[in-house]
Amino acid sequence: MTAQELALREWVKDRLGWSGLRAALGQHRAPRRGFVFYLGGITLFLFLVQVGSGILLLLHYRPDVTQAHASVVRIMGEIPYGDLIRGVHTWASDLFVACLVAHFFTVVLRGTFRPPHELTWLSGHAALVLGVGLAFTGAILPWSEAAYTHARTGSEIARFVPVVGDSLFRFMRGGTEVGPSTLQHAFGFHVAALPAAVTLMVAAHVFLLWQKPAFTRDEPRAERETMPLYPDFIVRQAVAWIGTLVLLMTLAIFVDRPLGVAADARLPSVGTRPPWYFAPMHEVIRLAPRELLGIDGPRFLVGAACLVGMVVVALPLIDPRGSKLTARIAWGVLLALLILGARAFV
Repeated sequence: MTAQELALREWVKDRLGWSGLRAALGQHRAPRRGFVFYLGGITLFLFLVQVGSGILLLLHYRPDVTQAHASVVRIMGEIPYGDLIRGVHTWASDLFVACLVAHFFTVVLRGTFRPPHELTWLSGHAALVLGVGLAFTGAILPWSEAAYTHARTGSEIARFVPVVGDSLFRFMRGGTEVGPSTLQHAFGFHVAALPAAVTLMVAAHVFLLWQKPAFTRDEPRAERETMPLYPDFIVRQAVAWIGTLVLLMTLAIFVDRPLGVAADARLPSVGTRPPWYFAPMHEVIRLAPRELLGIDGPRFLVGAACLVGMVVVALPLIDPRGSKLTARIAWGVLLALLILGARAFV
């Protein structure tokens, strides 16, 4: 390396404040063992992959009911590596939601939602909701039969939400029926509003974790059980990112995600299966009796689920110590969701 290159390198490091940042990162400690501590970084990586691959797909996608499906077919068949990019984007979307859900349950089971991490908990909860919305709107964009079914079943689930259900139903569809307005709404939110909201929420989440780490040095752990955030933890996180990328590429290359035929509103739907993350709630609605306590059965159960969601949001106030009872309830809820999700696809 020449003297000029060294001078330029030092100039860049000085202007970016790299030495101070490296020292600050080195002062923070992270657990030496435990895969769950890498879930957050993997989730961030999957979001970045979605943004990058989504930009490439956007160059050739046409957000119109008469052209959307054909444009995706063209991406898969005519654009170099288009099928691979679509596969990576699709699998990254599913794994992104799966990691958000897994991260959510690990936080509950470990009790790291308790004070002083209330704002971190709220930002993570918001990121989960926004992430599901991002995946759902993306599933509509190919405008295939499956996408049409996703739009219809997803909006029907929203219709049972208490108070705002009818308004949410019309908003998701852009009217009373699934049609061109539905695709336009999904496209606008998927490529602009939701990515921006997720970015802001993730940035807030990382900032709050920096200010109030979920794992701090004042906890009763031996020095040998922790490691510096930089370079040790960051290097291991980078390895986890590489492993995630390998998994994504493997799934995109070897596991086919067929597009299906174009949607046709004039024909009856071939199925009622929603996206997998809506499957438990869809199964609850399907199994609900016609009436419960004088209230429409599906609306009663969805209302109960919303009430549980409100309790979960307020968990740091309800259980500030992170009791074992909360962890046991979380295990029970997770088991119930897995059973209901499996039933929906049997």
